[in-house]
Amino acid sequence: MPRSAVVALLAVLFALTGCEFEWQIESGPPAPAASVGQGDVPEGTLDPAAAAAALVALPVEEKTSLDGYERGCGDGEGCVFGPAWADVDRNGCDQRNDVLHRDLAEVEVREGTQGCVVVAGVLVDPYTGATVPFVKADAAEVPVDHVVPLAAAWVQGAALWTTDERAVFANDLGNLMATTREQNSAKGDSTADEWVPPDPAYACSYATVVITVKSRYALSVSPAESDALEDLLATC
Repeated sequence: MPRSAVVALLAVLFALTGCEFEWQIESGPPAPAASVGQGDVPEGTLDPAAAAAALVALPVEEKTSLDGYERGCGDGEGCVFGPAWADVDRNGCDQRNDVLHRDLAEVEVREGTQGCVVVAGVLVDPYTGATVPFVKADAAEVPVDHVVPLAAAWVQGAALWTTDERAVFANDLGNLMATTREQNSAKGDSTADEWVPPDPAYACSYATVVITVKSRYALSVSPAESDALEDLLATC
């Protein structure tokens, strides 16, 4: 009789007699610890293996000057990246609200906006793992982060683009994620060698999103940033 059948039969017999049944099955050496892997990432983000290959292909260069980069045009976005939160996909809803719909749970919308304007919801912050309520009256508490910051993009290739090209980048859903005001402020314009998510469980995901965006737009990485992204991918 197969061993599995013996185990099952003994379990039935012990149950009928009211005795406790415990069988320690030898299973060989313990399995290695599971890797962190990817958490929630925007659609189209490369998997870790593809991201590792893409990282090797990125140009490695020191950051250039911020000369010419402007901020303060519409909701704090850079003028050189076009108007803030445009409806680039023409679905009748601006990119900020598109991100909130995607990233929040229990979403509530304002009547009369064709289901567009989010007025309430719950965010599980990818950078910290914390659960944060969102209400429209305190919308600044849940900003939308450019994973690859606009200023970082400027000094790593975007300064040479047209304004229209930069507007596409600034509104790319693959580079936008809802987070908390605290983490958005802490991150600022930092690259991966200067800031990483406080939650180590998101290190792999963060690296894959950054690399995907940089690869998509042929942006460079600094030597230190390249090393940092490689270290983050090692957690996958």
